[in-house]
Amino acid sequence: MSRLNPQTAAKNTAAALLREAREAGWLRAKFEIRPDGSVSVDAGMSEPEGGDDFLSSDLRMGE
Repeated sequence: MSRLNPQTAAKNTAAALLREAREAGWLRAKFEIRPDGSVSVDAGMSEPEGGDDFLSSDLRMGE
């Protein structure tokens, strides 16, 4: 069996983590694979706090 390059190994790892996250019911899961093969994971059971502070009433044009 040939040895996997780092990028392929990272891709396989991210795919497995994403599959497990879906099965566990996680609300969000984001994986970033870098060219050197490293992987960053941002996952959680709740939506991230924050976002924008705009209300739809603040977005009206012409007032």
